Amino acid sequence: MADFLETLARRRGRRIELVPMAANSAAPCGVLAATDQADYVFYTTETSVLHQEHILLHEIGHLLCGHAGSAELDAAVPSALMPNLSPGLIRRVLGRTTYAEEQEREAELVASLIMRRVRRETPTKHAGGLGALEAAFGSRRR
Repeated sequence: MADFLETLARRRGRRIELVPMAANSAAPCGVLAATDQADYVFYTTETSVLHQEHILLHEIGHLLCGHAGSAELDAAVPSALMPNLSPGLIRRVLGRTTYAEEQEREAELVASLIMRRVRRETPTKHAGGLGALEAAFGSRRR
C-alpha cells in the first residue's frame, strides 16, 4: 500500500497522508480530505486488515475518479475525527468529503477492481494483502 500511494502521490504531485482513527458511530469508516498541499485519508483501525485496505482504496478511488464532493459535512464528523480541533477549522479542511451516491458507487467499484486485480496477479504470494499493487499496475521491480 505504501509503495502504491507513494507512486500515486508522485504522479499527482502532492502528498497522500494516511490518518488512522478510532471507530466512531458518528463518523464514516473512511474520509478523504483534499487540501492544497496534500490529500489526507482517514481510516478506521478497528476492523480487519482486509477491510482497512478496502477503505483506503475506496477513498483513493475518489481521488482517481476526480470526485470533488460537496460542501455539506455532517456536524458530528469533525469532532469524531479530530476532537481536539475546532469544528469550524475541520469543516473548512474537510468540506469536500460528502459525495453523491453515484460517486460512492464509483469509488467502491474502483476499490473492488484494484483488490481483484491484485489478487488475480499474485494469488498465493500476496494473498490477503496489497503488496502486489505495483506489480498489478504493470510497474514490476526485478
